[in-house]
Amino acid sequence: MLMSDQPPIPPELEEKLSELSILQQALEESKKKSAEYYDQLLRLKAEFENFRKRSEKEKLDARSWGKQDVLMPLLGIVDVFEQALTQAQKAKDTKQIVQGLEFLHKNFAQFLKSEGIEPLHVMGKHFDPHTAEVIDQKEVAEEEVGKVLGEIQKGYSFNGKVLRPSRVRVGIARADQAGDEALKSEGLDL
Repeated sequence: MLMSDQPPIPPELEEKLSELSILQQALEESKKKSAEYYDQLLRLKAEFENFRKRSEKEKLDARSWGKQDVLMPLLGIVDVFEQALTQAQKAKDTKQIVQGLEFLHKNFAQFLKSEGIEPLHVMGKHFDPHTAEVIDQKEVAEEEVGKVLGEIQKGYSFNGKVLRPSRVRVGIARADQAGDEALKSEGLDL
């Protein structure tokens, strides 16, 4: 029997070397998986960035097409306006000019309605702060207090929601009427 020059490896050390070998293999496998996951992460990041850029472009394109849908009918109104200007230059009396302006106004109002924009109707109604903004006040008789007397700037709704409130003149109690009301509320008659 031949004897090797190396002393025999004790079983505890052999066991530890075997564990070390297993741990090294596990570490190598973990490194491979980590590299794969990192590669997947980079790819997903690049795909997401491309998706984000594509979504932004599609959003801009959609806005552009949406504008085109609104602007195309406006071109028809511009045509009517140009015809009205031509007729106004040729008109011999103001009645023809007024008719042209009324026609233009009617076309534009129809266009706005087709887009969901409608005027608010506040005249003669009780003041509502959700649909109107008080710009002016006028002293009035008791039955007119709180009512909209005049519309300084027309308000509009868009698909049922207030787009721009009306700017209005509202009736308020006369100074002598307000004093009478205060006395009546305290139980004093005049």
